[in-house]
Order: sequence, then structure tokens, then C-alpha cells
Amino acid sequence: MSVIVFSLQIVAPDVRRTALLRALGALLGPTRVAPGCLDARLYSDLDGRGILLFVEDWESREQFERNLDAAKLNAIVSAIELCSEAPVVRLDAVERAEGMDVLAPRQASSPTCSEGSRMEDREHP
Repeated sequence: MSVIVFSLQIVAPDVRRTALLRALGALLGPTRVAPGCLDARLYSDLDGRGILLFVEDWESREQFERNLDAAKLNAIVSAIELCSEAPVVRLDAVERAEGMDVLAPRQASSPTCSEGSRMEDREHP
């Protein structure tokens, strides 16, 4: 079965950033406790571009759609209207997820944290 991932990426102008963080942040609590919600997160890009990324993971598309009621949809549309650029909205079905194992082929040739060294402690060529 696929995991459904809804994402909304917006560019928040500096003067509206706090309002957008509050508006999208207010959606997290109710979403996280909704039946079928696996997780909900809000990210802020720290490089000065003003990008906010709102992400929800769902057990099924049906559960995602059930949670997308008029109040939530209005909150999302209101947030989009405060943006300075067109949003990027995605609804993805993830068939397979991988974790640390995907890094295993590189692990043998790369130092790990368990080796007791940090990148900033190493000399650079």
C-alpha cells in the first residue's frame, strides 16, 4: 500500500513570514490527530529565500481527502494568498521508502560519527 504525501511549498515575504508560520503551524495539531495521519511537519528554509514547506503523510488517499474539509482548505488558500510567488502543491503516492540502508554502499569508504572524528576536525586538502 502507498503512503500519501501532501506538500505545500510557499515563498513567504519577510513581512508576512510570522503570519504564515502561525497559520500553517495551527494546522499541525489537528492534522496529527486525524485518523490516518502518519505525520505533519512545517519546515522553514534558513538560507534567506523565505521558503516554507508544509508536509503531511497519510495512510491512504481517502483519509487525506476526508481530512481536507472546507475549514482546512480555506486556511491553506488564505496562506497561499499571502505568498509572493506561486506555490508548489504536490500529492505523491510513495510505494517504497528506504532508510539508512541506502547509504550502506558508501559507508565502507566514508568515515562515520562512531569513529570519533568530526568533519570540522579534519584537515582539508
